[in-house]
Amino acid sequence: MDEQAQPTLDGNVVSVDAAHQAVVFFRRFPHPVAEVWPYLSRPPLLRRWLAAADRLDPAEGGGVVLRWLNTDPEGRTVIATGTVSAYDPPTLLQLDLDPHGRVRFELSDDGGGSALAFSAAVPAPIEQPALLLAGWHLHLDYLAQALDGAEVDWPTWDPARDWQPLHDAYAARGSG
Repeated sequence: MDEQAQPTLDGNVVSVDAAHQAVVFFRRFPHPVAEVWPYLSRPPLLRRWLAAADRLDPAEGGGVVLRWLNTDPEGRTVIATGTVSAYDPPTLLQLDLDPHGRVRFELSDDGGGSALAFSAAVPAPIEQPALLLAGWHLHLDYLAQALDGAEVDWPTWDPARDWQPLHDAYAARGSG
């Protein structure tokens, strides 16, 4: 991310019910649903923008193991495990993940391109909303780049360069 550019903050926190809140994003891509769907559902393409999908059984009730490829300053990584709770190709993928909650990707046609409604619901209140907003914002930016042929170079990923500006912007907005 260019340090000089101010990020466009398109993520928000919404109430789902009395016990849950979600971070939500709406993105548009100049790629049709048929081109975007594989990046949500095929392990080799997920790795280009999100995580290594050590397991992703493409059916409702299927198992999921996602291993994030970036690490924190102590070298730790996140491994999310869970189930596919909704699967309706090529428009809906919902994963119930520990520790990321209910993660939902819903695609629709958008005049030659596609629109993505994304949410990650967790128990309320979200303790550090800027942390979640910045993380998912960045991954959705990486999805857009992957759709254009790029791939995150995880070994050189730098949170100070890539994540921190988004976190700071969301925190300054009052999201964290």
